[in-house]
Amino acid sequence: MRNMLKKFWKEEKATVALEAVLLTPILAWVFIASFVFFDAFRTYNTSIKATYAVADVLSRRTAEIASSDIEGLSDVFQFLTRDTEGTAIRITQITRQTSGYRVDWSHGTDGMTYVRESDFDDFVDQIPIMAFGDRLLLVETVLPYSPAFSVGLTEQDFYSFTVTRPRFAGQVAFDADMGNSYVYDNGNDVFGTDGIYYVVEDDGVDDDPAWDGGST
Repeated sequence: MRNMLKKFWKEEKATVALEAVLLTPILAWVFIASFVFFDAFRTYNTSIKATYAVADVLSRRTAEIASSDIEGLSDVFQFLTRDTEGTAIRITQITRQTSGYRVDWSHGTDGMTYVRESDFDDFVDQIPIMAFGDRLLLVETVLPYSPAFSVGLTEQDFYSFTVTRPRFAGQVAFDADMGNSYVYDNGNDVFGTDGIYYVVEDDGVDDDPAWDGGST
């Protein structure tokens, strides 16, 4: 057996047609896979850039923004991502308080709900350090991706998340003129205890929204 293998290894005679039959499928798979993986990377990169573009528009806002305006930004995001069907965005303004975060307002488009308290665990580690009383805008986007060929990638959603601060105002006022919006009201009392909160539990504060009473 060893001699046969050595003889086979040293054999230099071959048929081009047979080599083509063996190698062509492999080369075709490599070519298609390269195309699919490059396209997936391009789509993901486009999603990130489009998310930053939406966040930049919001950061420059000085006038009140409405739910319908965010729906328009969702259309802009879809246009920037080559009119991909099924895209969605969610925009939320939060306030840093003594022991956690309070949602000032939130609106989701195309099936995304506004931010709930339970959603914070998905992105709270990505929120930068904030001074008490400071506000941030959270921009989340979803871009579906379906590969043209099945070569190792499956259909998936590219999720992007970024934060920004209002550049020219302390906050961005919000008008909920459509459904699927949340606005913190509490009778315009900034020291209210009702609303959507996320308590940072590792600071020794009890997980009770009453911590907000008297905070800014």
